[in-house]
Amino acid sequence: MRSRLEKAILRTASTGEILLVLGIPMALSLASAGLGHLRHPTGVVFTDRNMLLSMGIQVILAGCLLPFLYRRQWKPLEVAGIPEAADFARGLGLWLGLVGFFYLSLLLLYLLAPGLVTPLRKSPFTGTMSAPVIAIAVILDPIIEEFLWLGYTIPALANRFGIRVAYFGSVLVRVAAHAYQGRLAIIAILPVAIVLTWYYVRTGRLWPVIVAHIIQDAIAISVMVATT
Repeated sequence: MRSRLEKAILRTASTGEILLVLGIPMALSLASAGLGHLRHPTGVVFTDRNMLLSMGIQVILAGCLLPFLYRRQWKPLEVAGIPEAADFARGLGLWLGLVGFFYLSLLLLYLLAPGLVTPLRKSPFTGTMSAPVIAIAVILDPIIEEFLWLGYTIPALANRFGIRVAYFGSVLVRVAAHAYQGRLAIIAILPVAIVLTWYYVRTGRLWPVIVAHIIQDAIAISVMVATT
C-alpha cells in the first residue's frame, strides 16, 4: 500500500550510501555496454554463458549489498510487503497498460522521428538461449531490478530530494543501466520505466510491478530467441 512507501521514505539514506548502491550497478552496466560494443559492434549477443554470467554478477552484488542495507534499516519485505494472490492480477493489468503505452509511444515516435525507429525493424539482438536459462533470467532479473530501481531508489532519493526527483531519477538510472541496448534503451526501456515507476509511486505496490516485468521479459526474450 502507499503507506508502506511513505514509511520507507522516512528512512534517511546518506549520499555515500546512494552513490554506493546505485553507482556500482551503473558502473558495471556501462562497462558491460562498452565491452559489448567493442566485441560485437553490430548488435547484442545473448547466449546461455553471457546470461548466466550476468545473473551471477547480479546475485553476488545483491548478496553484498543486502547485509549492508539491512544494517541501515532497509529491508526488502518491509518495502515490498508479503506477495498477495491479487498481485498477479494487478501485475497482469499493469502489463496490459504497459503494452498500450509502449505502442502509443512507438507510434508517436514513428510519426515524429521515423528515422530513429526504422533501423530497429531489424532486431539488434542475436544468439540463442536454452529454456532453463530463459526461465532463470525472466524471474531473477525483474526481482533484482525492481527492488533496486524502485524499492531502493524511490525511497532513498525521495527522502533527500522529494518524490518528483526520485521519480525522474529512478527512470534515468533504469534507462542508463540498459545503455548496452543502444537507441533501443530509449525507445523500449523509457516507456517501461515511466509506467512502472508511475505505478509504484502511485500505489506503493512492488510485487505487481515485478509480475508485469516478468511477463514482459518472458515475451520479449521468447520472441527474440524465436526470430534469431
